[in-house]
Amino acid sequence: MATTVEISIAGRGEADAPLLGDLIEQIQDFFAMLNGVAETIAGDTTERFDWKVVGLSKNSPARIIVEAVALPGHADGPDLAARARDVTVGGLRQIISQGERPLYWNDNVIESADRFLRRISGSLAATSVGSLDPNSPELTVGTAAAVQALKNVELVREAEPVHPYRELGSFEGYIQNVGTDGWGRPFIIVKSRLTGGDVKCFLSGEALRALEGEPVAQVVWRNRRVTAIGVLKYRSVGRLSQAEVSRLDFADPEKLLPQLKDIIDPDFTHGLSSHDHLERVRNGEA
Repeated sequence: MATTVEISIAGRGEADAPLLGDLIEQIQDFFAMLNGVAETIAGDTTERFDWKVVGLSKNSPARIIVEAVALPGHADGPDLAARARDVTVGGLRQIISQGERPLYWNDNVIESADRFLRRISGSLAATSVGSLDPNSPELTVGTAAAVQALKNVELVREAEPVHPYRELGSFEGYIQNVGTDGWGRPFIIVKSRLTGGDVKCFLSGEALRALEGEPVAQVVWRNRRVTAIGVLKYRSVGRLSQAEVSRLDFADPEKLLPQLKDIIDPDFTHGLSSHDHLERVRNGEA
């Protein structure tokens, strides 16, 4: 059976007529969600399918039906589209009922879902999503459900972000703050010296003992420089957002970087000019 998606959009105006901008943007955001889920399932950003319109209705409410078509070299594209469709609809149902990130929903999907739901809580009365396949899930989101879902979206945003990859390593920065999260886990916020971004570092073992041994004034008020070592979690390529830190190396606040006068040795050439000294080096005499 062909992979299809059917979307019905009801506005708050006369005869459920939505505004043109709301209609177009609501469709765009749903497929932004679906395509984002497909990328996460596939594990890459390769486009394997596209959508063609196979049905339109101006009856109340406005309705559109699209069908997934395989792109060249990706005969399995519609199958991926079908799975992504079902996961997206299931994720919407989950986000209405609980504040946990649905499976395969990355941050981009969350942002699209936020826009999708905000229209339903504002200028749209409801949006229904289904398929011509009777076995695929269907869902109608009305105003009350959208309002609840938006509250849960905020809970997902406040929770630990999705980390596409992680690695053992270290980074250097300056401590901005210390605290504990809702589960009592101690952490520090470190401003990365390389990127300037804030990184939330959860501490354990040797790292926690090292922090406990430092005066608060030295750690926070003076922006103590530190090297954090452990599991680094990246939100995207090169974008470090969190770390599980097992070791902290504090830089000595009294130790200044070497100055020019500390590096230059006036007796390096033993009184010779630079030209004469280099000449001796070339001749093997120095």
